[in-house]
Amino acid sequence: MFQSISFPYEDQLMREIELRGYSLSTFKNYKSHLRRLAEFCSKDICQVEVEECKQYLLYLQKDLGFGPDTTNTCVSAFLFFQQAVLGNPISPVALPKRKKPKALPVILSKDQIFSLLDAFPLRDRTVLSLCYGSGLRLREALSLRIQDIDSKTGRLFVYYGKGGSDRYTILSAFSLALLRRYYKAYRPKGPLLFPGRSGDRPLASQNIQAAFKSVVFGMFPLTYEKITIHTLRHCFATHLLDQNYDLRTIQLLLGHKSIQSTCIYLHLSSQRFSMIISPLDRKDGDSPGL
Repeated sequence: MFQSISFPYEDQLMREIELRGYSLSTFKNYKSHLRRLAEFCSKDICQVEVEECKQYLLYLQKDLGFGPDTTNTCVSAFLFFQQAVLGNPISPVALPKRKKPKALPVILSKDQIFSLLDAFPLRDRTVLSLCYGSGLRLREALSLRIQDIDSKTGRLFVYYGKGGSDRYTILSAFSLALLRRYYKAYRPKGPLLFPGRSGDRPLASQNIQAAFKSVVFGMFPLTYEKITIHTLRHCFATHLLDQNYDLRTIQLLLGHKSIQSTCIYLHLSSQRFSMIISPLDRKDGDSPGL
């Protein structure tokens, strides 16, 4: 793919992405979708019309079976390119996004998570422990700098998290011990804790994700498709709620802009549910009519 149709708009796309403070991953995703759309239509992306984009979206959905995340990102990429790069005032109504199903995430127990972490080599185990122990997204963990670790106060600084927001979150003693072992073993050069081959950019996430999928498939063959590295972040929030920490605190640690995003964990906390007494039941355990 990407051989018959060129994409000479990389610089313009990157400029508009950087002006808005979007991430490098957003640029890569948008560029990939735009090139695939151009290939599908067999024409320059500038010449692709809304109706042709709709046909491509149906192809992704019906023929390839892609879910809302993929098709919605394609819509965002096309609208962004048309509006920001070409200056065409296309209304978002012209390309509506698909509604996502609101399925609850899978939550692993603490014992299951420790067993999972034990299956990885030191570097990957260190990264994954930060995703669970500090509630980090994978990109946030891989982008950590040495200066972001505050071992004295037991916290770490998340620089430029999702949405461009900075925040502090907790640093577990478990992760700190792994970080010290990792640093002695790898001696990363430069400011990044987990540098890639070039040294000036974070380690690519693909290898860790592939290793994670392999381990999860072996440990949880029935639910492995629903367990991702992001599951560790969900577990962090749910287990904190089980420990009776309030939603506002968890919201700040996760970096959620809205408390509504954090409220999902109320549905996942088994501890909270066990403390709720139905109005049909009495506190003493006796119920009328029994």
